[in-house]
Amino acid sequence: MKHLFFKSKMECINLVPRLIKKGLVGYMTALGLLVLSHESQADVKVLHTYGISLGQEVDNLIPVNASKLLPLLPAGYEIVPASSFGIGREDQGIVVIVNFRGLDPTVDARKPSKNNRVAIDVTILVKEPSEAVEAGVDIPGAFHFYTLAMYSDDAPYAGSLLEADMPIKFNNKISYQREMNDLTGEGQLIVNVPLKDSPFKSITSSLGYAPVDGALNAIFWHDGKRGKAALHFHVPAFHQGGATALFFMQPGSMWESLFNVNSGDLELCDPDPETGYSCVIVPSLNFRFDEGDVGRLLLID
Repeated sequence: MKHLFFKSKMECINLVPRLIKKGLVGYMTALGLLVLSHESQADVKVLHTYGISLGQEVDNLIPVNASKLLPLLPAGYEIVPASSFGIGREDQGIVVIVNFRGLDPTVDARKPSKNNRVAIDVTILVKEPSEAVEAGVDIPGAFHFYTLAMYSDDAPYAGSLLEADMPIKFNNKISYQREMNDLTGEGQLIVNVPLKDSPFKSITSSLGYAPVDGALNAIFWHDGKRGKAALHFHVPAFHQGGATALFFMQPGSMWESLFNVNSGDLELCDPDPETGYSCVIVPSLNFRFDEGDVGRLLLID
């Protein structure tokens, strides 16, 4: 087996500041500022706004051959090489699986429909698209992702994203079992997404996190029939740290095919004894969003 990632959890934690500085993180749910000075320069519509009071997130990072990822990207999107972050080769990109939970979630400032929102996103890390200038999200240090799939147990949130053709599916059976100390970031997160055709599961272990200066911005892009959607999340304050994950997927599923599990590129682990799912070990990032986040869904015609 090839070991493309880390010889120890400590190496994973040492890599985190470099990842954050260069441009990789996770998802968060919303942003309610920015853009206004750019809206007059392009046909950019703000469809919805979002907010949470406190957020928790784990991002699993999986290097994948560029030849597998390029067919999934529309014209105008460019893959960030996995080698840029020390977790893969020059001819690989990075699939980022965002595992997010937000407390007191709102859509358009309405009363929350539930106590917390779980959102699981499967994305590809990309360079800033040219449309970022038109949309007003050409923010220094922001992280850009092309969205392949999204799953959430929050029906109003999922419904709002469908208005921009974001590839989201409502799933109220997602399991988000967080066994972490919120103060230190130490512990484990178990996420199970029980899809009919391509279910997957992850068990992420973290050694902790620490506060980071500055804000965090992430933009999730998707090209649909109605135009180009940009879901921008702004996190004003956060903690972050390193982690490692066991990522399980159904044999023969689209995820196992995408990650090319048997190629030798990924470090294998024992299959899940309950389901028989195949398993790979992947580096991860752990976050806590201390003041929640705000966001907006943009549609560019």
